[in-house]
Amino acid sequence: MTTADEYRLLGFTDADREDTEKLDLDPVPVAEFAAQLRRVMGTFPAEDELRAPDDPKISLAAFLQTLPDIRRYHSERGISDEISWATLADLGQQLNVHRRTNGDFGLETHWWMTIHWTGMIFALGRLQFLLHQVPEKNPVPGTEPGEWVIGVHIPETGPLTPEAVDDSFAQAREFFPRHFPEHPVKTATLGSWLIDPYLLDNLPQDSNMVRFGRRFTPYGEPRDSQDSAIFFTFRSHDLENLDKYPRDTRLQRLVLERIEAGGTWQTAFGYLTL
Repeated sequence: MTTADEYRLLGFTDADREDTEKLDLDPVPVAEFAAQLRRVMGTFPAEDELRAPDDPKISLAAFLQTLPDIRRYHSERGISDEISWATLADLGQQLNVHRRTNGDFGLETHWWMTIHWTGMIFALGRLQFLLHQVPEKNPVPGTEPGEWVIGVHIPETGPLTPEAVDDSFAQAREFFPRHFPEHPVKTATLGSWLIDPYLLDNLPQDSNMVRFGRRFTPYGEPRDSQDSAIFFTFRSHDLENLDKYPRDTRLQRLVLERIEAGGTWQTAFGYLTL
């Protein structure tokens, strides 16, 4: 049974906590997915080793059921309570994003949360860092296939000030050698529409977003991701009614005007040496 304090530490809003406590689910698939999570926790499973249930609410229930397990794993690795809870609090954040996007209770990104519950990602200040091996299908310059790297992820928790970003990378340089010495890392990677060259070239060069993106050296082939630009800017997947979106900021206007002009936003890839 999840306690009130645990809900708070997991970042649940009152509305999402209330709806979670009302869940009436078949315990069998919940237990089955919880067993999967326990089996691969701490093993850095490949993408095909763990399949989230079709029903996101089953995933949510399994995450809560295995909360003691992932907390124990963090403790065994010597990871502080502060970092552990900051990492797991992305669950409440993702529930909140779902409600803001869709207007109801749910966990659209339940597949994303499996990374947290298998012990692969950690919140270190402003940024999250995912410890994983370089994939053969998208090699990173200066690394070998199978080499360990940290993938940078950007939660929706505030501005990307240079000071906050510097602090996160400083924490990462200390955190991973201390807690995962068997997986040495020297490179950080980023795959995001925030480093689409068009974005970096058309926002003010002294903006936080551009200064962040310029830290990374581009590599690989970008891929189209129109939905990402709309979703992360406006928290919607509607690409058909662009006139309904606000145009209050330069970023909002840039995103919409490029699409209206026939352009396509892309996810680009970059790396930096730690």
